[in-house]
Amino acid sequence: MGRCHWPRETRLFRASWVTVRAILRPLFCFRVEGLERFPAGPAVIVANHPSALDPLFLAAAVPARLLFLAAAEFFALPAAGWVMRTYGCIPVRRGEVDSGAVREALRALADGRKVAVFPQGRVTPHPDGRPGLRGAALLAAHAKVPVVPVAIAGTGRVFPLGARFPRPGRVAVRIGPPLPPPGAERASQDAATEAAMAWIHAHSAR
Repeated sequence: MGRCHWPRETRLFRASWVTVRAILRPLFCFRVEGLERFPAGPAVIVANHPSALDPLFLAAAVPARLLFLAAAEFFALPAAGWVMRTYGCIPVRRGEVDSGAVREALRALADGRKVAVFPQGRVTPHPDGRPGLRGAALLAAHAKVPVVPVAIAGTGRVFPLGARFPRPGRVAVRIGPPLPPPGAERASQDAATEAAMAWIHAHSAR
């Protein structure tokens, strides 16, 4: 596999990351728990998705540029599309197996990057309202990298579905213990998905 063309951690990225965290902390009492568990090498990051603001808080939580798998239709939006392309998101066609997106994600992981996936597929306000899909575990199995569960708490209250502006509130991002790379068998991938989602559900409700 060749090297990826996705943006890397530059001085500008680090300065922007520090600035965004400095803004979010007082506005939303933003805190990050378990950062010491965050792996140094490639990994598939899986998180719940209670709000459209989740990518912002997840990106601000960790000092590494995450490559998000994101619905391809959002790239057509003028402002959001520009941000997603500039930050480095991988477009995915929903409703089908997007082999191009899978190849890009595997190239990124082989290049030592971290790929972030919302396995529930779309904004899901209630943590147990939509089961996690197996795609994240499948990526981790092919790339032989760990799965890192991350629980996002509070974004569903500060920016619920249908809201035009964020509301005051508290947001926490909780990083769980990395799970070993799943095996090639579907049962192993299903078990990894269930374990990740169970940890997320247990730590996103408090």
